[in-house]
Amino acid sequence: MLEQEVVDNLLRPLVQSGVYKDEKSALRDIILDYIDRKKRGYDEVILSFREKYKKDFAAFTNEIKNSAGFETEDDWMEWKGAIEMRKGWQEAYWDSIHGSAV
Repeated sequence: MLEQEVVDNLLRPLVQSGVYKDEKSALRDIILDYIDRKKRGYDEVILSFREKYKKDFAAFTNEIKNSAGFETEDDWMEWKGAIEMRKGWQEAYWDSIHGSAV
């Protein structure tokens, strides 16, 4: 099982140095940190669109129905994508904390 060996080799120094009590807690912390960083990245995208358009996504969607130009439509798609990805990362975070994923 090469993958397990690689993971063990990456995590072992974190345990041996005393930073973590075991490989499982190290891996869990690293994963949660990664997920948190992804969520924050999407939060920044969402906030930038809220600031640009001075409204939330639902209000923006209603405002541009049947009248959006290419740039506005691109922004809408990127904003929607950020919301959906942020939700997905939040679900992964929740599952990781509550034991469904790790």
